[in-house]
Amino acid sequence: MQLEELQRQWQRLDEKLEQTLKLQSEVLRQTVMPPARSRIGRLAIWSVLDIAFCVLTLLLVGSFVGDHWQMGSLVAPAAVVMLAAVVLLIDSIRQRVWVAEIDWSATVVEIQSALSRLRIAKINQFKWIMLCAPLVCFCVLIVGLQWLLERLPEPHFILDKVNPWWVGANYAFGVLFIPFGHAVIGFLARRFRERGWWQRVLDDVSGTSVNKAKLELERWASLEGEVTRK
Repeated sequence: MQLEELQRQWQRLDEKLEQTLKLQSEVLRQTVMPPARSRIGRLAIWSVLDIAFCVLTLLLVGSFVGDHWQMGSLVAPAAVVMLAAVVLLIDSIRQRVWVAEIDWSATVVEIQSALSRLRIAKINQFKWIMLCAPLVCFCVLIVGLQWLLERLPEPHFILDKVNPWWVGANYAFGVLFIPFGHAVIGFLARRFRERGWWQRVLDDVSGTSVNKAKLELERWASLEGEVTRK
């Protein structure tokens, strides 16, 4: 009987210990998780702003195309701007959906996996924005200057005011910059991917919100491990 009583007492102690560990883990979750969730929530706000910016761009440039649809030399740069806005819009919506799909009640590994996917998406988005910036910005310049000239008392055609060789050179540079820049980035990624400074650059590009949230989750995992060991 004494042995059975000792076994029952030992079982009750095990159950109390397990309950205590679960309670401490939940306390850690409630302490560390809200700041990480708040940071990702602020990141979602930026994606919403990107979506609004893209929609506004499509409306304005679409109106410009409607007014100049017979002028191919103006429709072409406007089409480039609209294409870039559509791609950025789709990517921003995708990131917004990913943020909404993060299950904050899941394990640390699952949450960190979702944040890593979001980080990669932000890095890729920044990369393609930089690669396409010369071409898209020049097209924006052409469309914007034409819009301004049409607001003057005597409207002018922008391409009549600039050297056609300069226009062609800018288009060529913008197009060639994409594959050349992509090759350079690929070389740097292969050459320096193990270097700390390269990882810091990627962290900066992906945004401080994602990185700080990941650090907070790592802190949570570390504290949870210490509690479990105790």
